[in-house]
Amino acid sequence: MKRSLYLPSFAIALCLSILGCGKDKSQEDGASNESGLQKVTLMLNWFPEAEHGGFYAAKVHGIFEEYGLDVEIRPGGPNAPVAQELMTGRVEFAIANADDVLIFREQEAPIMALMAPIQDTPRCILVHKDSSVQTLSDLKGLTLQAGNGRPFLEFMKSKGLLEGVKVVPYTGVPNFVADKNSAMQGYNFSEPLLARQADSPARLLMVSEIGFNPYASCLVTTESYIDEHKELVGRMVQASRKGWQKYFENPEETNKVILDANQQGMTAEALVFGAEELKPLCVTEEVPIEKLGAMQQERWNTLVEQFSALGLLDSSKISADQVFNAEFLQEAELVN
Repeated sequence: MKRSLYLPSFAIALCLSILGCGKDKSQEDGASNESGLQKVTLMLNWFPEAEHGGFYAAKVHGIFEEYGLDVEIRPGGPNAPVAQELMTGRVEFAIANADDVLIFREQEAPIMALMAPIQDTPRCILVHKDSSVQTLSDLKGLTLQAGNGRPFLEFMKSKGLLEGVKVVPYTGVPNFVADKNSAMQGYNFSEPLLARQADSPARLLMVSEIGFNPYASCLVTTESYIDEHKELVGRMVQASRKGWQKYFENPEETNKVILDANQQGMTAEALVFGAEELKPLCVTEEVPIEKLGAMQQERWNTLVEQFSALGLLDSSKISADQVFNAEFLQEAELVN
């Protein structure tokens, strides 16, 4: 599962120069439909999967409607143009991982995270279960399929974990299965099941265990949209949190909708597996289900510091305060 939301700085500049040109008056964000609900669009960072389950649950179970919202969920895909769509106003909300939010900000796109359903990154390295590799310090001599330039890979390099490792482009499970001396990047709720189904069970080495742990599947929007639509943003956050709580309570009905929305070979088994594997990453001892989506200043500070150390951003120009806004989560707790 190779995912990238990056875009060149010149593309961001172009978006800024045409800001607001993506919609005509009949499509303005916040406009009400015939039922009096305010219409907004939520763009995904990938094809519909379990990692988006809570947002779909909010739609399937009428939670968005309870909060006065008519939300269109727009699927993404490889190199999903999340930043461009937000900056041009063609969508009001989107999904992005925390590391992508920092890259957007470095590229001068003022995008902020509003909530973080997935507390611990699902990012992992898969090795064959019968391999002698037990930790990320044992990869020497293997061929690793991974997206070159991804922050987690740069972090691993900085820790000396890729010395003697041949890094090649990500090509998916079939090549991993065919080569017993290989490893592969993945998400814990996806590739492991595919490998097992191919009779090649894998051992998962979680990237979070080496200290690189960006939030995942964050609900994001632009600074300007927050300033201009605070009340609506608050309702979107509240509804999304309830949607995630509902998804983990009973994902079956929502998974049927996700299955219909995914045209990339998704299976019902994969969605069941995904929901099971995601829950312990979302609902933790520190973040119980009633606080699902919480974000901590310390976590964002650490990520900014790591990016700065890797040369991926200038910490003298970008701070954690610029990339997340937790005030609407606090409002959601008061409402609940």
